[in-house]
Amino acid sequence: MKKRLSYIAATLLVAGTTSVNAASSVDLSVTGKITPAACMPQLSNGGMVDHGKISFKDLKKGVNTLPQVALQMSVSCDAATLFAVKSTDNRKGTASNNGLSSFGLGVGEGDHKVGFYNLTMENVLGDGAVLPVVESVNGNTWFYSSTGQIWQPEWMRSVSGPGNPDYTPVAIQTLAADLIVATSINKPGTLTAEMPIDGSATLDIVYL
Repeated sequence: MKKRLSYIAATLLVAGTTSVNAASSVDLSVTGKITPAACMPQLSNGGMVDHGKISFKDLKKGVNTLPQVALQMSVSCDAATLFAVKSTDNRKGTASNNGLSSFGLGVGEGDHKVGFYNLTMENVLGDGAVLPVVESVNGNTWFYSSTGQIWQPEWMRSVSGPGNPDYTPVAIQTLAADLIVATSINKPGTLTAEMPIDGSATLDIVYL
């Protein structure tokens, strides 16, 4: 081990002596902005979608689609602000369909994946006006999101101005939308104890 370390040290020394034009320092920059505005997101019913107890016998083999539930989502800011809402799946990797657009519902006995759910936004209003919904995964490139288009985990959504060709977000003070939750259950082969439906997601405000 010591011989190997000595060899590496010697190699580095040679590299250092031959690269006479290389810089001997490197800069680190820490940047950002502190915005005076603050935005508060809210979901109706405390963000809770409760499907209650479902009988194992009432489920057919494979995927079972449950009734959709609509929550009212709102964002209120102190002033007109450039922001987006980012979705995060807190049960990542547990969606039974392994779809990129699906959120997981946890795992049951025998590591059985309980199912998945999808999120969509409808009736979106920015400052009380109908505005096009846009989405991005990195905050740099934005795409138009049509009504009913599934909201992927880790993607951000915002609103753009009408007729905006590059779909960049616009500053608004209030955002209102119906958040549609579509849940599907993956029936296990057997069930010896209650299997919880345990989906969890976080919606974060991202200031742009």
